[in-house]
Amino acid sequence: MKQSIAKHLKDLCLLPSLSGHEQLVSSYLKEQFESLGLEVTRDVLGNTFTCIKGKSHDKKVMVTGHMDSPGLMVKTITDSGFIRFERVGGIPEKTLVALRVAVQAKDGYVPGVIGVKAHHLTSADEKYKVDRYQDLYIDIGCYSKKEVLDLGIRIGNAITYNPVFVHLQNDIVSGTSFDNRIACTCLLELAKIFTENKPDCDVYLAGTVQEEYTIRGAITAARIIQPDAIICLDAGMAGDTPDLAGANEVKLGNGPIMSLYNFHGRGTLNGTMPHPSLVRFYEESAEETGINLQRSAGIGGLTELAYMQLEGNGIAGIDIEVPFRYSHSCVETADLNDIEKTIRLTEHVIRKIDGNCDFTGR
Repeated sequence: MKQSIAKHLKDLCLLPSLSGHEQLVSSYLKEQFESLGLEVTRDVLGNTFTCIKGKSHDKKVMVTGHMDSPGLMVKTITDSGFIRFERVGGIPEKTLVALRVAVQAKDGYVPGVIGVKAHHLTSADEKYKVDRYQDLYIDIGCYSKKEVLDLGIRIGNAITYNPVFVHLQNDIVSGTSFDNRIACTCLLELAKIFTENKPDCDVYLAGTVQEEYTIRGAITAARIIQPDAIICLDAGMAGDTPDLAGANEVKLGNGPIMSLYNFHGRGTLNGTMPHPSLVRFYEESAEETGINLQRSAGIGGLTELAYMQLEGNGIAGIDIEVPFRYSHSCVETADLNDIEKTIRLTEHVIRKIDGNCDFTGR
């Protein structure tokens, strides 16, 4: 499975997919699902999902992974051919200077770089300041606005980190958009597993749109599917690097994460406390499979489950995450073994869900 995980993750990471521009990743998921003989549905917003019918059809479980990435968008084009941009999603400004990017044009994406003032020409009081993104610009090698426009670049076009995927040491890999191509990879592997050996419940695997923007895609998907339970797969922040000592107890290579509490707390006053039945299933499955299950609780982030769980009469849900480092940067880093363990453990949990499960109450 590890080789298959690496291939899917690499393929997905090399596809630009700014929030609201998820078509390439959606097409990849569709192609892979259909290769397994599965029927694929796309809704109006672009959510892409398939269903593997179980043996009893008594319960519906929805597993989600968002297809989009944070990034940038063309805001203005100068007369001399430079591009000013707006942020889309939570892009850290201190990572932007001297960054390689890909800009959407009429014939695909063209490479560009975010300019940086030469060290030799930087004043002493500027050397240790983070440049505001409003002051930055992208250079794609054009000398005029007309040249840029002739490439099909317009205001509103998508800009992403230059797509990359590399193997580091051991089974650690690094690249762009691990958040949340990791979860999309999990969806594909679960599709293969459940196609070959059906579970008792119906399993809906959904690649969702615009999570990094406003989480609106997942809400619509949950409304359409109306599941009994949702397992929201995402990437979760590890605290095992020197700069994050004590931030949390999550480590790369130590297995999947079960979030017991998350709360955004910045404008979006929402979050998730997982349903006790699903917590129990994951804890039991971890013991039965021997897969270590890490635990997290924290403020500052949330997933699409925060909104999906409110649909209909309420939906039992849980956030399960693959640990990764350097969130929302162009060098996100993860361990392939953690991805595999997340898939194995989630499979085990889903096989526990049958007609006898009652998610009423907490």
